[in-house]
Amino acid sequence: PVLLVNPRLPLATVPVFAGWDGVDRGPLGSDWRQGRNDLTAAAIALQPAIAGVLDWLHRLPGAQPVRMSGSGATCFALFEGGEVPAAEPPAGWWSVSTFLL
Repeated sequence: PVLLVNPRLPLATVPVFAGWDGVDRGPLGSDWRQGRNDLTAAAIALQPAIAGVLDWLHRLPGAQPVRMSGSGATCFALFEGGEVPAAEPPAGWWSVSTFLL
């Protein structure tokens, strides 16, 4: 299962890329779970609430990995097994739990 969460704050792609440090940190390697999103710092600089979303997802039992999607502001957590832990995101955030096929 995957849980998608968005703080419902606007974040345009162009400013995120403009704020990116431009450093290509190389290939992700053989274990995709150890990956990263190099745009995260730039997105958080523009919308600090993204850091709160990532922190909230990290605190959910079994959440691995936790990342920002694309240029933000939606973030996600993957879970092994059949269910996402029952947890209500903070008021005003959008969330949906689904499955990857």
